Amino acid sequence: MNKSIRAIEACKYLICALLITGASACEKTGFAYDNIVDNGATQYIVTDTSTMYMSTVYIDSIPTSDQSIALCGIHNDPVFGKISAGSYWQVKAFSGTTIPNLAVYDSMVLVMRPNKKVIYGDTSKLQDLEVYRVTETITKPVTNSYLYSNYSFATESTPLGSKQITIRPTYDTVIRIKLDDTLGNDFFTKSKSGVQTIKNQTQFSQYFKGLALKPGANSEAIHSFRADDSLVMRLYYHASKNDQSTTSIDFPLYNATMQFNHIDYERVAGSPLASLGRNNKKLLSGTTDNRTYIQPLTQVMTRIDIPYLKNLSQLHKFFKVMRATLTVRPEQGTYRYPYLLPPQLRLCEVNSANAITDTLLSPSTGGVQTGNLVIDYAANISTAYTYDITNYCIAEMAASPDKSRGLALIVPRNTALTNFSRVILGDNKSKYNKLEIKIYYLQYE
Repeated sequence: MNKSIRAIEACKYLICALLITGASACEKTGFAYDNIVDNGATQYIVTDTSTMYMSTVYIDSIPTSDQSIALCGIHNDPVFGKISAGSYWQVKAFSGTTIPNLAVYDSMVLVMRPNKKVIYGDTSKLQDLEVYRVTETITKPVTNSYLYSNYSFATESTPLGSKQITIRPTYDTVIRIKLDDTLGNDFFTKSKSGVQTIKNQTQFSQYFKGLALKPGANSEAIHSFRADDSLVMRLYYHASKNDQSTTSIDFPLYNATMQFNHIDYERVAGSPLASLGRNNKKLLSGTTDNRTYIQPLTQVMTRIDIPYLKNLSQLHKFFKVMRATLTVRPEQGTYRYPYLLPPQLRLCEVNSANAITDTLLSPSTGGVQTGNLVIDYAANISTAYTYDITNYCIAEMAASPDKSRGLALIVPRNTALTNFSRVILGDNKSKYNKLEIKIYYLQYE
């Protein structure tokens, strides 16, 4: 066969390979694949779901500062365990107008505005909120640019104020918690006299180091609040003892980069996730009921490794990967209200230490891949996130061992750091919701 005829034949096979994607599979030496042969020369498609590893891995640290959201509450998740959240922030010094000499103190409250998009748990459940005075300077370690979910700072043992309430996302736009009058009077006296302790930010931050919003014992859901200049300590006063009208001055959140959320969690005893942590950072899906788990705020993500890629190109002398896809399927019954699937699930590359090194881009659009979620509302079997891993497979086939990368599935950063989105995925041995990897290739003998 001369070169021109070979070129024509190769072109024909390439077109066929791109069109033939739905053929049934049979087994051969660890691979399930279809052979579509012209004169015994060409194979087109490999489908592999056996020579891969899927695992749940522990994420060492989650930065939660400068996200403009304050989280607070407790929720008992039947899979991920008892999870609690609280928030810390600094307060801005007095910058209001002069207070009249005859003015008298009325009250001081913390004003918060709920963020309706971030709620973890049943919105009809009780929310128990407590406000504490921080007694330790909120600061970042010299080596870090962020404050992390496991950080906390000392507070007074008695709250400045508390409130039990059922927050209605559709109706409630402002939540007010009355604060201790002793502190309120002190703020009022200092503001009225105009001392530098209340006016100068450096001195004020030494006098009043900040606030912490923590969940009370009766909290049953985690809510979020705007962490911007609408989060304020509001001091009310009367112009005189006989004047019934009130005037207010605000002490809003100061320095958004220093506001952060603290997260605690306690796994369900005996659950697959109970043994995951600093001393055991990886759980193969075979040890966790053929499932893997994703919830960044409680330090959990999913990792996928495809070790057979290293040997794939050795099957034949002339070999080329044309397309490769990854499909992951959430386990049925794990995403009913109040546990809704995140609309986006990002695919990234990770090194041997499970550190994210890069985001996997789409070969066709160049954009970040987020899974193109399709939900099967009827049977919950066909719900899936799907990704194009062509470039990843090609790179892995040529990579040296020290440059090899695995794949990680994680909620995008813009929601992962403030949202308790969770996903439970089936592995390649799941009964109904199997992970699937398909590699479409041309090989010419």
